Amino acid sequence: MAVTATDDIAERGSLNTSLPIFVALAGVPVVVAATLVISTDVLLSREMTWDLLFNLAGAWHLLNGHVPHLDFHEPVGALNFLLTRIGFALVGCTPFAFVAGAILVALAVFAAATAAAIVRLRFLPALLFVAFASLLVLMPANIGDKPDAYSFAMSYNRYGWSALSILTLIFFLPRRDAGQRYGLDLVNATALLTALFYLKITYFAAALGLLAVSCLLCPHMRARLPAWLLVGGLQVANALAPWNSPYLSDIVNAAHAGAVRNSISVHLNNLLADVEGYTAYATLLGVAGWLYLRRQAPLSLPLAMAAILGTGLLVLSQNHQSHGLPLGIAAAFLLYEQVHRRWGASVPALPALAVLVLASIGADAVSLVGYHAQARPDDRLKVVTTGQLAGLAVPAEHAGLLTAFASEPPNPALLNAARREQSRYELSPAEYVTTLLEAAGLLQSARYPPGKVALLDQVNPLPFMLGWTPPRGGNLWSGPGAPMQPAERLFADVDYVLIPKFSTYMAWTERAEREYGPYLAQTFPIRQETRSWALLSRQAAAPNEAEVR
Repeated sequence: MAVTATDDIAERGSLNTSLPIFVALAGVPVVVAATLVISTDVLLSREMTWDLLFNLAGAWHLLNGHVPHLDFHEPVGALNFLLTRIGFALVGCTPFAFVAGAILVALAVFAAATAAAIVRLRFLPALLFVAFASLLVLMPANIGDKPDAYSFAMSYNRYGWSALSILTLIFFLPRRDAGQRYGLDLVNATALLTALFYLKITYFAAALGLLAVSCLLCPHMRARLPAWLLVGGLQVANALAPWNSPYLSDIVNAAHAGAVRNSISVHLNNLLADVEGYTAYATLLGVAGWLYLRRQAPLSLPLAMAAILGTGLLVLSQNHQSHGLPLGIAAAFLLYEQVHRRWGASVPALPALAVLVLASIGADAVSLVGYHAQARPDDRLKVVTTGQLAGLAVPAEHAGLLTAFASEPPNPALLNAARREQSRYELSPAEYVTTLLEAAGLLQSARYPPGKVALLDQVNPLPFMLGWTPPRGGNLWSGPGAPMQPAERLFADVDYVLIPKFSTYMAWTERAEREYGPYLAQTFPIRQETRSWALLSRQAAAPNEAEVR
């Protein structure tokens, strides 16, 4: 995979003259995508709205001076919330702060991808790679979901896949300028590795694994082995440093509570459910192996591609998404470079690569354009108009279903009415937002002074919605794989406790009621019940009984 000295000289000259043109051309789709996602009247969430509010709740903790992993607990790194916290400073405390944070990530990814691709790939493939990595960040749907399943959920996965793809390019493809300015690669990789550590630990571990494999397989990495060992060593040292102990403790506690997805049957079922999608990547690996057997590629090529694809599958196994493998796109660039450097234009490698990459870019573009077209107030949407959640929109539904379920006696027709909604989760976005607005209205009544609110559901967005200080001591996310905090710690800083009658994950709510019920019965009397909530509060924070009645 070496290039000749003549090619090196030509490449160095062309890089100096083409960089401004490259940045201008590559920046066009990124600017258009950012404009599409930020220039809407509402922020539309059609799936997993609670996951978007999880991000806003985390950023609200930071804005109130809380320290991640000490004042609130969460195995996901704090960078995801810090980005939205910066968004609060840029656009105010609204849901659009999340989008502002995502645009900041897209700009950083654009810079990192450009620095990595322009010195490794030819002009057009480099453009494709930068567009792929940048648009992946801004896509409003989760990876593996339909393009119109707008949710902004699990943004750390989109950020993580994008950063991991850039690192794959740095680790496994040599520079075309014979290693000039190699220090930029070290700085780029260090920044990306650090970001992944504070984003989500699985992506950080995957990146370290790919770094180790590339040092074994790739001559350009072995040529500067001391520098790369220093980079990896400093990353490990930082991860194990005392200042990260609370973060690691949250990760370990989540693992002990069952956050690790270790069911082989589930992983195999997910893999087989999208076997057609993975066939393309398996074909790429087969082509690399065939080239090696014909002595037209080094053994390092199929081994590197196998390591990249295998790492991607391992990361995927620990994500909520059931399919989708962006690292396969990065592996395709390795094969393209090998084919092009050996045969040049005589083998049409670029069209084959373009088809694969443009399919991914096209899905992102369809999602972005569709989101922009649909994120506007009309009768099809339920739009929040009050509080700091104002501007959030979810698909509207027929009113009355929650009331019908809460009433006595139940109506047999409810079964058919509920099935018509076809929600993927226990609550639809509209039902979830409706119950939250009901809770906010309850707490904002004159009978209850402002205080700190705990909520026995997966996420507690009420402090952000109301603009109240969030309590310390609890989990930011409470659901499958989340550890149960001791009652004395969880409720020590709490004035009100809200128990949902319609939960986003009833299994956890019921478990919390069993675990915390005795403590709550002694400390937090029930003050009021509504259609969707039971409100408990301490004696000092409660209204007088006559007023409640």
